[in-house]
Amino acid sequence: MNKRTFIKAVVIIALSVFVAAIPGQVTQMTIPNNLFLSRLAKHEKEVLRAFDDKTNVRRFFIEEWHRRAHKTTLAINLLIRECCKYPKSKYVYIAPTQVWARNIVWDDPTMLWDALPDKREMFWKPNEQKMLITFANGSMLKIGGSDKPDSLKGIDADGVVLDEWALHKPETWSRIFRPIIAGPKKPGNRERWAMFLYTTNGMNHASQMFNIAACVEDEAKLPRNGQADKCKPGWFASRLIADESGIIPRAELDMMLEEIAQGTMTQEDYDQEMQCKRVTDEERTLITSAMLDRLNTVDWDSLRIVEPKMRKIVSIDPAFGGDICALKGFENGRVVEAKHVNWKEPHEVVFEGKELARRIGTKNFIVDCIGNGFAVSSGLKRDVAGYHVQAFNSAERCEDSDRIANKKAEAVDYVARQIRQLKVEPIKDPETRRQLVGLSRYKITNSGKMIMRHNDDVKKDLGCSPDDGLCYVYGIYGLRWVRPETKKESTFAERSRGRNLGPMQM
Repeated sequence: MNKRTFIKAVVIIALSVFVAAIPGQVTQMTIPNNLFLSRLAKHEKEVLRAFDDKTNVRRFFIEEWHRRAHKTTLAINLLIRECCKYPKSKYVYIAPTQVWARNIVWDDPTMLWDALPDKREMFWKPNEQKMLITFANGSMLKIGGSDKPDSLKGIDADGVVLDEWALHKPETWSRIFRPIIAGPKKPGNRERWAMFLYTTNGMNHASQMFNIAACVEDEAKLPRNGQADKCKPGWFASRLIADESGIIPRAELDMMLEEIAQGTMTQEDYDQEMQCKRVTDEERTLITSAMLDRLNTVDWDSLRIVEPKMRKIVSIDPAFGGDICALKGFENGRVVEAKHVNWKEPHEVVFEGKELARRIGTKNFIVDCIGNGFAVSSGLKRDVAGYHVQAFNSAERCEDSDRIANKKAEAVDYVARQIRQLKVEPIKDPETRRQLVGLSRYKITNSGKMIMRHNDDVKKDLGCSPDDGLCYVYGIYGLRWVRPETKKESTFAERSRGRNLGPMQM
């Protein structure tokens, strides 16, 4: 290589990393993205200063930040910077699942691709299938998920980012990446490092790790707007709540608070996602007593008069095995007739269901088909009357499977939204109200999906099986799939009860 070629190569390598000084600091950051540098916020600068501080070396970084605080953006830019800075290095970004990693980083045009340097300054090549970026200096950036943790064993890494750390299984760190980070130092006496990013998800391994890293014994003293006052040696801890970070406009936060008052957003979701509150399982409730009380504020009589359409259905929770079988007849968003029976045979429950359907004038059913409930739904389907039967299997995969674990959780979530949006009438039965609150408590799985508490736990809290509450949930959920009938079609059923029950908008 002649002198001119050598000088040109040196210039190209130098240009592959942008240099920008943090105001008030002599520390320099080398980020391959001027757009990112132009909008760096105070809390992001704190992280980068700590990362580059050679006098107080940190190897572990944990950031508990509210939604939209640019956690992932910061991490991706940092990873790319390190790849450009150190030849033949390897850095890894891990989301809770492979699909999640692809959606958040690889397929987002403003996340990874905007952060990569100009190819004229540092050439790079993507591998779509492996979600791998290879740089001209021999470095690699791997994007992946931890849903198949064994597939991550054996890889090497100079540094790793575990994004949405609260939703990972703890062993992703303890069994896979902790041994990797414990490996020998990299060329130039560089330490391996790890970064944990998340928004709170109750009290779990993520929040416990934060408390240890930030030396927090009293949660009332958790940091609220940036770096913790004291950190465990070798650690950096930062926490942001939306009320103080200034990232989300106050007007937008006030709008969310209004939505809570209107019932279209829960206080628990706001506290957790915006204020990083460690919401407990007891606080995770989709249907609250306040929501049910708010249904009494609507003039339902007026709504029934003007609405020309009506949906009807009979909901059955067979509850064989000692519990009470609950049946409810629905007309739009209200229960018009309810019954409990102690029948033990499926054909007896089928008979009761048919009688209730005859009285309210419908051929629509929804039946909990778990266990012996399958015999009830099958019996109704085979009936010569030609009933329309929805066989509800609570364990089935649901439509919104990215967010919700199964069909039961989807049904409770749907009913909660109907209640918040005032699309169902007041629930007069106090026992049904009590059970709805109890059965609507939920948890978040390690994969970030909402799942309802096990029925045994609900029964323990309520002192009984939530048959009335579940029967109500099935009925409201089943109505969404029922063909509307005209008011004229329901006149006979109304006259048979001796009162005029007009329909209501769903």
